[in-house]
Amino acid sequence: MNYQPSMDVPADATTDPSSCPHLESGLVDWNSLGFAPDGTDVVLPADTAVIVRAGMLTSTSDSPYGRITIPSGSRLIFDDAASGIDMQTLGITVNGSLEAGSPTCRIQGNVEITLHGEYGNISSSSDRHLSGAAGSDMGMKGIFVTDTPGAKMDLHGKLYHPTWTRLAAHIPGSQSETSAPSVRNTEIFLQDCVNWPDGGEVIVTTSHVKDTRGYDYNERGTIATAGVKCVTVDGKDYGKVTLTQSLEHYHHAGLREYQCEVGLLSRNIVVRGNDRSDPTDDSPLECASDKSGWSAMPCPETFLTGLGGHTIVVGQAEGRIRGAEFFRMGMTNIMGRYPVHFHHQQSSSGMVSEVSDCSVHQSYFRAITIHNAHYVRVQRNVAFDVSGHAYYLESGVEENNHVEYNLAAFVHPINGATLMPSNTVANTYQSENI
Repeated sequence: MNYQPSMDVPADATTDPSSCPHLESGLVDWNSLGFAPDGTDVVLPADTAVIVRAGMLTSTSDSPYGRITIPSGSRLIFDDAASGIDMQTLGITVNGSLEAGSPTCRIQGNVEITLHGEYGNISSSSDRHLSGAAGSDMGMKGIFVTDTPGAKMDLHGKLYHPTWTRLAAHIPGSQSETSAPSVRNTEIFLQDCVNWPDGGEVIVTTSHVKDTRGYDYNERGTIATAGVKCVTVDGKDYGKVTLTQSLEHYHHAGLREYQCEVGLLSRNIVVRGNDRSDPTDDSPLECASDKSGWSAMPCPETFLTGLGGHTIVVGQAEGRIRGAEFFRMGMTNIMGRYPVHFHHQQSSSGMVSEVSDCSVHQSYFRAITIHNAHYVRVQRNVAFDVSGHAYYLESGVEENNHVEYNLAAFVHPINGATLMPSNTVANTYQSENI
């Protein structure tokens, strides 16, 4: 059975890479510039293309670089390194260009950018005390692509397709309501063949109507080595994914009705908040319900202190983000501080901007937001474990945006919302003022 709408395959799926920025001549090595990971702000030289190669960065989780500024006319380029690149920083302000790959060159190596709130203060376990400053400072713990002619962020990771699909057969878990063999708790069958990576993290959504932190029947799994195959049954191709551990719960895959979704969270380009991003007010998970039909419900005034990283693309700037993962991002109840945010973009910039084939998970405030921006493409993304609305049109005036083939699951209301009343409802999609 296959009732999954077919996602369009990106145009570059079968083309050879070209115009790769990391292969250009005349690039200046990062480690030749003497930048130290001591919290001191870093400013790239004017009109210079700087490349970060594997082994050049000396930052650590305890000693990040200060805020990195890319001047107008300058570029910060990440190499396509098999051994991976890990940058730790207090933020990146982009007046020029931040590049990992290009629209015609998806990088295959791993790039991780970890965003920190401050340097030092080792006694603090949370960055929430920075929330006042973060509300007025777009660059704090973020990637801020400014309203500057020529400013742009280009992140282009591996193409995994499709990024999500649906089950083709039940996962039995410990339920007795299905005769499916127990091996199907580790070998799951999908409605589409996939090219997901060994070691990749996947989510299988719940079969239950209730879906809260205290009643969580979504499951996460890790793909085993050589665990992805395409199999043919009765002349139809299906995906088969083997996991490293058995799933515990029943996940439904009905005939001509509902099937649980399965999505890939892992990407080879990762932008994430540091380990002080998590909320500290994370208990209790449930309180007694005052609503008929439910004995328990999410507790008010909890999960309000998350302060993750964020990205924002403003005005004339352009943002092209493909195949990237956003983890521990968003700042709860701080307006404009979302994992991915297109803010008051000019139409000419929106026409070349997109966020496609990405994932956003463990987000403390939304997933992807379009605010008074137009013509932006938001396609084939996976959002999971998100507070507030996942895909959000902030003003209701946004036009001609293409928002399609996106998945959102395990979306939480904000019980203590201070910005928009609609945040108290766990909407996957939301447009304000319409």
